[in-house]
Amino acid sequence: MSAVRALAAVLALGAVLAVPAGALELEIDRASDRSVEFAQRTCDRDRYCVRQGVLNCRRHSPRVALCRIFNERRTPVQGSYRCDRLIRLSLDPRSRRVPVTGLGRWHC
Repeated sequence: MSAVRALAAVLALGAVLAVPAGALELEIDRASDRSVEFAQRTCDRDRYCVRQGVLNCRRHSPRVALCRIFNERRTPVQGSYRCDRLIRLSLDPRSRRVPVTGLGRWHC
């Protein structure tokens, strides 16, 4: 009986992993989490950055999301201000990774 259960488990796992590429969709929560990571790395490289985050994310197509990130900066000359930019994230159907595939200009 345990061999039957093991076979059933293997078949079920195979069915889950064999999702056709056309059925994959990038979840907005996952795109938002990836955008937070990207905003953090952007802020880490800027010595005047004091805070970062994601303003919003929206679906562009099933595997593509557009998210607006922001960095708050504080400089001795210009004081405190916020800059934001639109980034494009896409789901790679083979690796299931979510790389940033496009960058808009900064708006401060």
